[in-house]
Amino acid sequence: MIYNDFFSHCLQRKKTFLCIGIDPDVDKLPEKFTCDLNGLAEFCREIIQATAEFTVAYKFNLAFFERWGWRGWQVLENLITAVPADVLTIADAKRGDIGNSSRFYTQAFFKMLPFHAITLSPYLGPDSITPFIEDADHGAFVLCVTSNFGGRIIQEHGDSQPVYLKVAEMVESLNKNRNLGLVMGATKPEQLTEVRQKFPTLPFLIPGIGAQGGEVEQAVAVCRSAGQGLINVSRAILFPTSGAFPANVREMAAYYQQQFKIQEEQ
Repeated sequence: MIYNDFFSHCLQRKKTFLCIGIDPDVDKLPEKFTCDLNGLAEFCREIIQATAEFTVAYKFNLAFFERWGWRGWQVLENLITAVPADVLTIADAKRGDIGNSSRFYTQAFFKMLPFHAITLSPYLGPDSITPFIEDADHGAFVLCVTSNFGGRIIQEHGDSQPVYLKVAEMVESLNKNRNLGLVMGATKPEQLTEVRQKFPTLPFLIPGIGAQGGEVEQAVAVCRSAGQGLINVSRAILFPTSGAFPANVREMAAYYQQQFKIQEEQ
């Protein structure tokens, strides 16, 4: 199944835009888990077991695995195989290099691990992105408007046009296989609305909900208007402030599934 069809299939099965970010900080693990790689692996497995029925996608933040060296990559590979077949997997890797390097990154993330999609940096231009999207069976989300405050220094720079709009234009022009989208932070509501209006069909991957304080209603609205998109929640689901694990995690996943519900056709 090509990426765009699989993405749509996952959305329709779960009737939600929920994406769960796997950011396993060992310093925050519940007491039952050891604060090491073994504890991290077991925690992630239980997270997947508790939440898979509620989520469209898991976005694995590679920083939390790469810090452990090759053993962390091994854990990541094992976790991907534990994800049910009806759930999209995204490597939050933020890669982006010249074409030759990107081709090897593509093999790493789409063949060796394997993920369905990846996050990419646009800084090196189209030739750093095209190797990831030549195969219609895989997709990518390109950083456009990020949820962190400091991103404004680069992304909003420009006299006649801000950088983030140039990025969105580039992504749309490359989207021949309908397997590209944009990372759009929920903490930047004006840009979120602006980019949606100018690029009505590009799917968004929206971080910044939950601990970062992004606006839920607007995030849901821009996904509904495109008919496709993902709204990511990480810490608010992985590390609830109350309740016993894993029931509290399951409860939060069910809550956000309903918050991000796809509107039923009338």
